[in-house]
Amino acid sequence: MENKKSLSINHVIVKACDSRKSPCRNTKFLRLCFPQQFDYQLHRISGAEHCFSKLESFRCYANTNKYILEGLAGISKSIKKLIFDIMYSINSGIIKLIEAQNNLKEVHFIDHTINLRDESFSRPLEESLIKHANTIQYLRIDWKPNTEILSYLVNLISLDINLSLVRDINWNHLEKLSLPLLKFLRTQKVPSRILSNIIENTKGYLTEISILYEGINDKKLIPTIYNNCPNLKYLKLSLSVRNIIEFENLLNNCQLLNGLVVDIYDHIIKFDWDKLFKILSKSSPISLIKFKFSSNRIISMETLKLFFDNWKNRNPMFLHIIPMYCFTRAEQRKQKQQELQQLENLIKEYKVKEIIKRYYVDSHGSAFEDFEWIQRRSDAYIEF
Repeated sequence: MENKKSLSINHVIVKACDSRKSPCRNTKFLRLCFPQQFDYQLHRISGAEHCFSKLESFRCYANTNKYILEGLAGISKSIKKLIFDIMYSINSGIIKLIEAQNNLKEVHFIDHTINLRDESFSRPLEESLIKHANTIQYLRIDWKPNTEILSYLVNLISLDINLSLVRDINWNHLEKLSLPLLKFLRTQKVPSRILSNIIENTKGYLTEISILYEGINDKKLIPTIYNNCPNLKYLKLSLSVRNIIEFENLLNNCQLLNGLVVDIYDHIIKFDWDKLFKILSKSSPISLIKFKFSSNRIISMETLKLFFDNWKNRNPMFLHIIPMYCFTRAEQRKQKQQELQQLENLIKEYKVKEIIKRYYVDSHGSAFEDFEWIQRRSDAYIEF
């Protein structure tokens, strides 16, 4: 099916660009996305330079034929947004395409594997961004930075470091990283001491923070957030019994907070949901009405009911429950379905009472973006 799709896209693009055959010969592509098996050298098409000279956004797989990417680099120098989907390897065509651009603002390297990437993989990609240090504002990398590239990106607005696997690696070169204009910070499995230092060295512009980490975190992270992020509107955070008190201070200090996502993975020490919900009912700023609660354990009906009752004098909430626990035996799965149905019945009851305005029980945690409570996520590859 993928090959047939690629052939179809090949045909459409070639037909649109070929100045000898196409009724669309004056077409100028602004956005372009290659499927995984795309294998046509666009720069060899008659009229290609005209068609792709104003290209602004481009997405492809990182193992796309290097001659295709090098050819595109020769005719498209106005790309502002690049997205590379990494499945296996990369090639030098990516480097040339990045370096050829005149006003590159946004780059995403999305790794769809769980492989640990060594420095020989990431260093050439990081170094290719140096030429664009003054223009890049949005960056996603799915590996630990191995160079000083982040220190060059003085105008960075959004940083996303998404690690799937972690080993003993040295983060010391990021300890004094300063990103004064940063507004959006999203990380996974980055040490909390590094995150604290990054947040401390911003200038108070952060409005969205999404942090997932495992293991013992230092006690500095949450105070660092509420002492340096007065404009914070959306927060995703892994909580433990060790930092729940500091979390109340965060609610008292971040008065613009509108959406909160809490991830709990209490494999060793059981998390105190009663305490969290009491804190939320007591200390949430008036603007905080959007919640997502994700847990690998079942949140009891009694605990949720008390939370809803204590919320009755506040604005109605948007609520997502994400039960991440899983069972393998048939009787366990049946029990889970029964519990989820009981949960939904309880939520519906409080929706009728107008305590809850909108809700969703997301069994896999993938139906919505982190800070989205209404519009579902699109799974279409071409969304970019």
